[in-house]
Amino acid sequence: MGKKLGTVALFLGAFVLALAVLSKFYMYDRLAVVPLNTETTSISETAPGQDGTYLDIAGGLRVAEAPLKSTRIVSGDVEASKKASDELGKDVAVWDTYVCTAPAAFDCSSGETPLSASDETVAFDRQTGEVVAWEGNTSSSDGETEKDFPFKGQYFKFPFDTQKKTYQFWDGTLNKATPATYDGEGTVDGLKVLKFKQTIAPVKTGTIDVPGSLVGRPDEGTVTADRIYSNVRTFSVEPVTGVIVVGGEAQDGYLELDGERVLTTTKATLQYTESNTKDTVDEYKPKATLLTAVKTYVPIGGAVLGIVLIGVGLLARRSGNAAGTRRSDDPELVESR
Repeated sequence: MGKKLGTVALFLGAFVLALAVLSKFYMYDRLAVVPLNTETTSISETAPGQDGTYLDIAGGLRVAEAPLKSTRIVSGDVEASKKASDELGKDVAVWDTYVCTAPAAFDCSSGETPLSASDETVAFDRQTGEVVAWEGNTSSSDGETEKDFPFKGQYFKFPFDTQKKTYQFWDGTLNKATPATYDGEGTVDGLKVLKFKQTIAPVKTGTIDVPGSLVGRPDEGTVTADRIYSNVRTFSVEPVTGVIVVGGEAQDGYLELDGERVLTTTKATLQYTESNTKDTVDEYKPKATLLTAVKTYVPIGGAVLGIVLIGVGLLARRSGNAAGTRRSDDPELVESR
């Protein structure tokens, strides 16, 4: 009986051990990838009671103040993802993203012109979240579309298993990736997060011709001013999935003449809404728990249990063999002749 139980324990231990190995080196790699067919909408807005400052072109080239809202719609393109993966020889997702920023009362689906809008198609690695060069990457704004656009760095999210280090994160105004540095730990609705900060110091992004009256020079018909942009973005990232749970930015854009600030074009602090954050936490908290279990708890626990069962099985079989030998050598059990 002991020998049979030992055999069962051996087979069970081997099975559990194999499951532990598969969990770490097979199951995790197939679970820790972004979906191809995502459909999400995220909203950032100025804090209640606070306004943003912006240049209202449609309202007659005047500086206005009002609550602002940024709506971002992301949709996955399954067929484009498969095509890019085949062409590049790696597991790639292709997502389309539309961003519309305007006063809070503005309807981005109205067909009217918002303060700013962009429409981009981005291919990126499904595990690391880092953009990959692909001819299908496009960027559209102000009625113009540029193909094979040179996106860089992290775009939608941080990597699975995000580390406490600096990552390069894309900035659509500069059209390049800049450092997002690690800025400590925290919690959001009970979910552990890592914080990152992307600081963009004031930088000239181009020039623009404006009426002299708009920038304090009424005696001049048209003047050429420098466009200056600065921003501080903050990210609270769930490290297991790399998802941005809370994102915010404090943007300051203005015009300069002869090194002097003469007109604010955009100045606002936007952050994910509470409902947006809650929905993200509710969705990704169980996913983070599952991935942690598959990567850590199941492999470690399975390895320990498998080794214990194999050890018990070997001992049981050895004891059974020893008992069988003693019974055959007992003179009282040997048939008399």
